[in-house]
Amino acid sequence: MRLLVLGHNDWWIWRQSGFAGRCAALATELAKRAQVELVVVDTPRWSGHGHRPAEARDDDVTRVAPSVRAVRWSYPLPLPGDRLWARRLNEAVSRRGLQNRVERALSEGGPVVALVADPRLVGAALHLPHDLLVVDVIDDWRFHPWAGRTAVEAGYRLAGLHADVVVGVCEQALKQVGLGDQGHVLFNAVDPELWRTAQPDAEAAARWRRPVVGYVGVIQERFDAPLLSAVAQRLPAVDFVVAGPVLHGMPPDLVRSAANVHLVGPIDHERLPGWLLAMDACIMPHRHDGLTASMDPLKLYEYLAAGRPVVSTVQSPNPALQAHVRLARDADEFAAALQDELNNDSAERQQDRRAAIDGQVWSLRADLLLTMIEEALSRRAESVAARGKGVA
Repeated sequence: MRLLVLGHNDWWIWRQSGFAGRCAALATELAKRAQVELVVVDTPRWSGHGHRPAEARDDDVTRVAPSVRAVRWSYPLPLPGDRLWARRLNEAVSRRGLQNRVERALSEGGPVVALVADPRLVGAALHLPHDLLVVDVIDDWRFHPWAGRTAVEAGYRLAGLHADVVVGVCEQALKQVGLGDQGHVLFNAVDPELWRTAQPDAEAAARWRRPVVGYVGVIQERFDAPLLSAVAQRLPAVDFVVAGPVLHGMPPDLVRSAANVHLVGPIDHERLPGWLLAMDACIMPHRHDGLTASMDPLKLYEYLAAGRPVVSTVQSPNPALQAHVRLARDADEFAAALQDELNNDSAERQQDRRAAIDGQVWSLRADLLLTMIEEALSRRAESVAARGKGVA
């Protein structure tokens, strides 16, 4: 099988982030299977503004691992990426060159399965060689202002018409984008190897007062900074550490608006287990909206893999994790719940949280996705054979 990925980001961003995201984890896990060859198409940007390092910038196809190739794709026209007409024009102009590069990257033999995780690229995938189209719904992208709602909605419509397999992070995400009737839930997961021998990060443990509470993730529209500030003001003896890039118009001063809230920037993925083990508890102060309703936060799996208590404004869609999430509706409830968790945590409760993550691993998610793909390929082969007999 040849797996052609138009993903959420591309190989170069995956590598920079330690292959931490859902698309990167699933694709690279599938590439470990002997029957799978992986071809990853670059996330399109206007020429010269892509993610490729200088040494690979002019390559049409770059071998980045024994069974993995990255295909260069750049938009030739400097048009706004959040406008559907602009994306379609750039795709049309660059289509033939991309088709040629993809064809050169794909080896001979075996079906080509296109896996699309960016809904804006479903249309582009339909013009590339493929025997099967798989669409992965990672949150409801209509609520990302930077994505361009019209382009996202067009992609979801095309997925409903043309996808052979649809998976999503949770049932609500599939329903919201109109794919609930044909989609299958494939929850997020963790890489157990990162956690097997992890120890608390000494630098992180010594940097702040105890107790210390952590948040890890992209700071964007889902993050309720005013709530965090209000909780921090109610718990002045607790240090709150927020780790991650600040994106899409979130003012950093809003995030660190209380004296005991510390914004520290991104944490390298390989340091994440030790960093979380240095925390006394973890939090998810997320807004209640269409975006957070469609999420299955990766950070929750990581928090629980570290055995940390978790206080959140939103419940996990994964039933296996729900008993280990303390819910709070407002700042008073959040502060009280967090203080209670800090006061009453124990080694036994930490072990229960880690046990909840047993089986929530990317290798099993990839196995399930591969089974869906193989079943869909089998159905397609049977359909082709039946049509052939009918013609005869």
